[in-house]
Amino acid sequence: MIIWILLLSVTGLIISFLSLRNRDRVEVREDDPTDYLKGMYLLKIPYQKVVTGYFGIMLLVYGIAAIRGGNPDILDLAWLILTSTAFLLFLYKWGISLTEQISFKASTLIYALINAVLIYLIILKMDSPFDKLQLIRDYTLALHLLGMTLGLGGTLILDILIFHFMRDFHISKKEAVIMHLISQLILIGLILLIVSGVALYYTQPDVYLASDRWLMKMTAVVFLTINGLFLNFYMMPKIEQLSLKEEDTGDNKTLKRTAFAVGGISMVSWLAAFVLAMIKDLENFPYLYMLIPYLVLIGLAIGGSQFAKSKMEKDAKE
Repeated sequence: MIIWILLLSVTGLIISFLSLRNRDRVEVREDDPTDYLKGMYLLKIPYQKVVTGYFGIMLLVYGIAAIRGGNPDILDLAWLILTSTAFLLFLYKWGISLTEQISFKASTLIYALINAVLIYLIILKMDSPFDKLQLIRDYTLALHLLGMTLGLGGTLILDILIFHFMRDFHISKKEAVIMHLISQLILIGLILLIVSGVALYYTQPDVYLASDRWLMKMTAVVFLTINGLFLNFYMMPKIEQLSLKEEDTGDNKTLKRTAFAVGGISMVSWLAAFVLAMIKDLENFPYLYMLIPYLVLIGLAIGGSQFAKSKMEKDAKE
């Protein structure tokens, strides 16, 4: 099994290295959000360098494992979580490459497929891997909290910045780049939250399924996921078109409404997920008693965001 993992790691390393060499011939403008959307960067780091490093480290780890005769379970479990995280990131990058602003990139789809097979091979390599996730529960919980921190912190910063940037009633190119970087942080936080959440679930599946607080938290995560898709696939590629100037009042109305609504939904949902994760006393409340206030807050957030948009448009006219 390790041999197949090594072969796939070598394949991914070769493809990413060739992509990295080709990238050197591409002029990348760091103040142009379009280049970021093309997948040239991941948090200011060239995307191909991240992929090359990822497959290189995997090759090194499993190469040592092959020499020693196998990995300890705890290391295989760590790589299971890492490859699952990488799979979702590659899937996101591939999805972005299918938008109208970006040409299709076959290499990203290949990376996603390689990681899907790697996940399968690691699961086959281990004996009942899901039952052993308890071994790394503390580390998984730390990863879960990191995802929550990135997601909630990024959302707070993004919501503050969008109002700050809209003081002149439009988004400039440099401001769009900053917003794109923060949206990537939020997305990474969401992916870490999902992957680590699944791993935590398998440590005590019966306990989690019986918890209304956990079910409510999963409801908030579903909202976050859908909202994140809108943020990254619909709003961010068009963020430069966000203008509240009087001459642009009739343009991109759907984009403007969506941009403000997404911010409100994201803020409420991340705060809800945080509160549900941290306040254990909510375990005493039935699911419906938590769902109704959450939906009311979502409605208020959407309504408030549209009111804020209308007020800013009015200020722009004045």
